[in-house]
Amino acid sequence: MVDRYTVFIMVLGLCVVNGIFTPYFKVAIPITVVLMPELFPRTLEWVLFWTSVMLSSATLLFSGIPAALYERLVENEPESTASMWIWLTGAGLLSLPALQRVL
Repeated sequence: MVDRYTVFIMVLGLCVVNGIFTPYFKVAIPITVVLMPELFPRTLEWVLFWTSVMLSSATLLFSGIPAALYERLVENEPESTASMWIWLTGAGLLSLPALQRVL
């Protein structure tokens, strides 16, 4: 059986793949330019880097909402992996457009 930490690493990897290969990259670039920290120059490389980080973080956040609700409302065992599998499923569903571009 796979433990919670291994499933979490799979969730992180899927979110990173979504952040790099998402088709919504062009939509997120103007948002990133506005939200980008002032410590970094506004060069193309930094904008693309922070766009990828923002999309990866958004995938991680939004895919974790159903898992958090399940863990809060249903699950009572702290060592159960059901909520992590729900999180991985949510990240997979959000990453489907990116996975289609990769494959």
